[in-house]
Amino acid sequence: FQAHCCPGAAGFLVCHLEMCESVCTPKSWKAVRGCLLFVGFIFLIAGIALQFGSAGSLYGIPLPKLCEAYSGSPDVSDAQGFGQFISAVLEQRDACLDLAVSANFDAEDNKPAVECCRAHSPSTAGRDGWILKGICAKPWLTNLNIFSETASERAMSVHEKMDLYTAILGDFIGVGSSGKYHQANPEFWCKNCPNDFRRNCPFEPPEGSPELCACPGGTIADASSPFWSMEKDHSLTSDFVTCSEKAKVYRAWLKALFEDWGEDELDNAESRFNSKCWQGKGSLGYILTVGPVLAVFAGFFCGLANIPVLANSPVRDIGFNFAMLTIAMTLVAFWPLSFTGAAGIISRYNFCNGLQYPVVHNLTAHSASRYRNAPAFFNGNPCYDVNSAGEHKYNPFVMELGMFNSGYVSGGVLVIIALICLLAVISKGADALVEEKLQGDPAQRD
Repeated sequence: FQAHCCPGAAGFLVCHLEMCESVCTPKSWKAVRGCLLFVGFIFLIAGIALQFGSAGSLYGIPLPKLCEAYSGSPDVSDAQGFGQFISAVLEQRDACLDLAVSANFDAEDNKPAVECCRAHSPSTAGRDGWILKGICAKPWLTNLNIFSETASERAMSVHEKMDLYTAILGDFIGVGSSGKYHQANPEFWCKNCPNDFRRNCPFEPPEGSPELCACPGGTIADASSPFWSMEKDHSLTSDFVTCSEKAKVYRAWLKALFEDWGEDELDNAESRFNSKCWQGKGSLGYILTVGPVLAVFAGFFCGLANIPVLANSPVRDIGFNFAMLTIAMTLVAFWPLSFTGAAGIISRYNFCNGLQYPVVHNLTAHSASRYRNAPAFFNGNPCYDVNSAGEHKYNPFVMELGMFNSGYVSGGVLVIIALICLLAVISKGADALVEEKLQGDPAQRD
């Protein structure tokens, strides 16, 4: 504004302000506002699409991707394979418990049976923990003759049978209780096995390979099916696998375990497992999707606020509030991805290509304590970009996990940039409209 003054009555100066068009209201403002709106909405649409697409796929990675990385083969477990697996478990269990002559396992005569049971039990079970965990867990359920001379063989209930196999195999397949099979590791989900060390193996090694664990129901990887070293926290890894595919494997397990079950019973169990799996992902799914949902409302109300009729209405404040809430929730969503989600898993893998022993252990000749074919960093972290054949190839499961993780983060950054542009437009838009009206009507400037 410019001040114009002239002498008035009684010697006083009379002044009035006049708008200066060339300095205070540049004509280029409309072009700048148009560019900001265009860039803002393009970035907003792209960011929302990236976030929705990545959030929907991040916790739905195909199970064959996990099995390919773990065993070199995309084949998942089926009922036939589980049947052979269960038969091998019972065979090994009977081989140990048949050595017992009485129910008193502290007796000297039962020492061979106890030693056999301990040898096939997890190391975490302790000296006497084999009776509750491992191949000989809960012997009173299947070997009644050594506990009571008059006891007759009886059929176990469904609960007892499920509880028994969970106690026998829990440490091997990563299941803490019969209600937590959705947390199982690839040993349960995948049909085939890596040509490598496997923790808490309950089986005798295959002939000619004393370092390995047998793979009943499947095959051990050979040179034609290279695999990758995997993160030990398999329960966290399996959280990112598609629930429907895990439910089908669980159905196959029940079909092999309960041969008298019909299709209706299996359908109901599969459906409940699938629902429980989704419930476990619910909290993280909510956090990841609430940001892009709010971004849709923020873009809608910011767009309405640029209509001249609504420029000075509460619509502008609503758009501003939605935009600030969207930015806050987008930043909050980055936290679970970084510490408890995909980024937390990806950060446990190392790039190893080009590195040699002893920085990277990938030869059995250099493994004194355990058989390790899959390359791993010297601190135990698995290698992401080198497989068991020494090829420079990326772990397919981790690669897909990283792709969707980066897609979600990139989408969030685009949404934040877009909302900053839109907030700049709507915060200045109302003032600009007032100035345009004042310029267009000279009477309003006095």
